[in-house]
Amino acid sequence: MPNVFYGKKSNSKIILDKKETSHLKVIRKAPGEEIKVITGDGYIYNATIESIGKKETILSIKDKILSKENYVPYLSVYFGMSRWDRTQVLLEKMVELRVNEFNVYFAEKSEIKYTNLEKFQKTIIEASKQSVYASIPKIELINFEDLPKEDSLVLDFIDNKMTLRDFMKIRARNIPINIIVGPDFGFSKREKDFFVENKFEIINLGSTILRFETAAIYTVGAINYEFNRLYQI
Repeated sequence: MPNVFYGKKSNSKIILDKKETSHLKVIRKAPGEEIKVITGDGYIYNATIESIGKKETILSIKDKILSKENYVPYLSVYFGMSRWDRTQVLLEKMVELRVNEFNVYFAEKSEIKYTNLEKFQKTIIEASKQSVYASIPKIELINFEDLPKEDSLVLDFIDNKMTLRDFMKIRARNIPINIIVGPDFGFSKREKDFFVENKFEIINLGSTILRFETAAIYTVGAINYEFNRLYQI
């Protein structure tokens, strides 16, 4: 069961949708009781249940606490469209590791093309509820050609690359990092040439073959460790 609920703020009220209302009923909450809620604005709300209906619940905000979520460096993950079961794992673990935002693109070796990100956002919200991440990460669709060249790491096995350790030795803590990972089947030759020609930083994670989601999880975990990123000051 999630540790907080997710709702949409409306003035001094918070509205829970049908799914959240069902969760509320499962744990037998009643009007007059208090629950904790996140809305994605960085606050954790203490709210009192006013009414529980069939399709929504209305809450009255009692107070709010600004969550300490200034994770440095700011991390963005860019990943190629892949099978949903692998993508879901990536999103859940990246939220727990406090990635700040996600961007998804269609790659030449992507075996599936998503036209909307509704289930992506739902997974992110569920993981944010479970891990109490008040600044719920956003996710957007982008084109491959729009991948950012500055402050980016491309995770791939091609020539002229540095190790992750080498990269972090020369990296300042306060500079954002964009982590670019391919889809399930990796980058095409054209895409690899694009990275080389545009002088992207290409990172070698070692001789072990990793799934795309494992490569991203490993990289974010290493960055969190190197910069003590999960410790709030």
